Amino acid sequence: MINKTFTHNEFLAIEQKFHDNYAKYLNWDKPITNRISYETKNVSSIEIEKYFLKLLGNVKGKKILDIGSGFGNLALFLAKNGAIVTSIDISQELIKGCRYRAKKNKLDVAFYVMDAEDLKFNAHTFDIIVGTRTLHHLQNIDKFIRNAYRCLKKDGFILFVEPQKYNPFVEFGRKFINNNYKKHRTLTEHPLTPKDIKLIKKTFGNIEKYEFQFLSASCQFFRLLGWKNVYIMSDYFFMVIDKILWHLPFLRPMYWQVLIKCYKKQDNAQWHLKRYKE
Repeated sequence: MINKTFTHNEFLAIEQKFHDNYAKYLNWDKPITNRISYETKNVSSIEIEKYFLKLLGNVKGKKILDIGSGFGNLALFLAKNGAIVTSIDISQELIKGCRYRAKKNKLDVAFYVMDAEDLKFNAHTFDIIVGTRTLHHLQNIDKFIRNAYRCLKKDGFILFVEPQKYNPFVEFGRKFINNNYKKHRTLTEHPLTPKDIKLIKKTFGNIEKYEFQFLSASCQFFRLLGWKNVYIMSDYFFMVIDKILWHLPFLRPMYWQVLIKCYKKQDNAQWHLKRYKE
């Protein structure tokens, strides 16, 4: 999906400024844990991470590109588990913090400031390309996906967890946040739609997709109100119901989070171009 409101340079400047400012509020001395995301620690979020790690598999010795360094959780977790990790972000301040955090924890990760839509890597470089809640910050997801395809080795794969657009509870919250707490969001971010997911599948020719947090997304309101116990109990209760409702395919676009995995099954550039033109 392409956001036509801004030029690409304007788009990058907005995202960079927002995340440079965000970096100021992070505790870069925080110890590394087994969490791969900075998202709220609740049962449904932990469930997503478990599936992510299951689909990721053994990373020892694998060359992995992490898109959207953020706080460095995912990149440092991968390095700690034996992967050869490169991580990029548009924010210079986030990259600066991640380098500090890697050095402090004696982990070897190559962190670079880079536009994900213009990957500066050779073709067939990485075994895996990953990211957590990153793609919805890109102006042109399709352009990134084609770049990712190029950079993957044959039989390599991408693995991303991203927010989807049509969860009714989150959409209400987005409008509330946009009107009252603009400092928490950028004007440029756009959660994934079914159209975006179809484009990803079209480029790779295959897709594994798992959705999470339909009714459980409503529990975020209890968190915002500070009702911790109600939040924890309702999140667990709704997560169980969400697993049942997931078997109704028409509801899946309304789940808040989606896990996407695609394999690069062919190295033939002509095949790729043919698939893309279909």
